[in-house]
Amino acid sequence: MTPFEWILAVCIAIMTACLVSGLVLVLRTSDALTKAVLSDLVFYTMIAIFLTWTLTNPTSIGYEVALLAAIAGGVLPTLSMARIISKGRR
Repeated sequence: MTPFEWILAVCIAIMTACLVSGLVLVLRTSDALTKAVLSDLVFYTMIAIFLTWTLTNPTSIGYEVALLAAIAGGVLPTLSMARIISKGRR
């Protein structure tokens, strides 16, 4: 393994630890707003792990996943967060 691959492996390990700690907090909290924010954390962490992994492993859908994550990660969580904060009112 090259030094770059070692650095990426360490980064993926740190992101995985953050993902697991976020999932544990989702299971332990009862506040809906906190669960919504943590679900965004889990989503963004999974995308970051995948995109970091694609730096050393060639894949044909890496670019498409990044674009889909930008669309789904930018618009949809904002709308769902607004609904949760307003408790479903329009």
